[in-house]
Amino acid sequence: MAIKKLKSERWQIDFYDQEGTRTRKSFPTQKAAKLAYGSIAGKVHSGEYVAPKNIPTFRVEAEDWFAVDKKGRRQGTLGYWRGHLDRHLFPAIGDWRIDRIDVHTIEKLRADLQPKLSPASAQAVIQTLGAVLKWAVKHDRLGKNPADKVSRLFVGSEELPPGYDDDSDSESSTAVDPDKVLSPAEIRVLLDHADPGYYRTLILTAFLTGARSGELFALRWSDVELGSVDSTGAVTGKGTIKIERSLSWTRAAAGVKMKPLIYPPKTLAGIRTIKIQAQLVKALKEWKLQCPKGDGDLVFPDTDGSPMHRGNALKRGIRPALRRARLRHVTVHSLRHSCASAMIAANAPITEVASQLGHKNPGITLKIYSHWFKGTESGAIDAIADALFASKENLGHQMDTSNGESRVST
Repeated sequence: MAIKKLKSERWQIDFYDQEGTRTRKSFPTQKAAKLAYGSIAGKVHSGEYVAPKNIPTFRVEAEDWFAVDKKGRRQGTLGYWRGHLDRHLFPAIGDWRIDRIDVHTIEKLRADLQPKLSPASAQAVIQTLGAVLKWAVKHDRLGKNPADKVSRLFVGSEELPPGYDDDSDSESSTAVDPDKVLSPAEIRVLLDHADPGYYRTLILTAFLTGARSGELFALRWSDVELGSVDSTGAVTGKGTIKIERSLSWTRAAAGVKMKPLIYPPKTLAGIRTIKIQAQLVKALKEWKLQCPKGDGDLVFPDTDGSPMHRGNALKRGIRPALRRARLRHVTVHSLRHSCASAMIAANAPITEVASQLGHKNPGITLKIYSHWFKGTESGAIDAIADALFASKENLGHQMDTSNGESRVST
């Protein structure tokens, strides 16, 4: 490598990179040239130098990462990353050459996101940015990943990282807000004001099973065991619902029309069999007689038998029922949270709640429903104390103190 002064009074560095390609770069001052010389010499020596002509824009690199590294992922997961790219990263730095993205750029971008997004969501966008730059480093288009030097954003003790619950239809990234949950009494009022048939059955099923909305809209009649019927036609015993798949609606690319795709649950815990009560069995039997028939044999299809989008179910049936019942706005997914909170209030063991919801870890349940567990008292410690001192009294009755010695009689 060499530094020399040009006739134009500028200073030039002349060097060969690790691949033997010759490059000349000029600078306005000798100091600037020496600084660049030192930086480039170190990168060439370590094999980290990338010629400017080989450095793509962030948009180009991100599309390569998305198409190659994430090929074959679930549509819901692809939509999660696609949203980060199209809504936040491309508008801000899409046309930047990736070597121009430094720690300051990333920190400023995150600060700009925070008024629009929750801290956890803003951090998730930055993680996607870091994943793209890591891909660039792996393929020798970038020397180092500046995102590695960016400290994680503090998101608060009540927040969880996106996807923590592994829900196919996006469990909330924060602990559930009690205002977004309906009590059993409110569910009863909602059922009274829901349209009979599809929506009344959907609400009842969502509340009594705690299934995710994607699981409900992927549910097939072949997954439902409706129990037995006695000689009078009355339902006897419990039935079951097998959760083996989930419906996802998302775009894999900007401008592409959404289409329904059905996948298995993300985790083994998501594949489960839920016992259903006689009241729900009866409601499902009645609904089955009216249910539109389609190729998928779906329990809760759209009017033509095709998969239902939860947004359409919310708009057509649940919101109108909420308005008529004069209840606060909740979503289809809130019915799942309502089931969980009602189980906790009824002192169901944490393991039972986790199993019902399909959580892979009871710790997830504790995090998401922390508000209800804080108010749950079983009286167990009182019973333990009573048992402890009752045992002490019983022990005292068995003490033999003859000859001045204390011993337990056998």
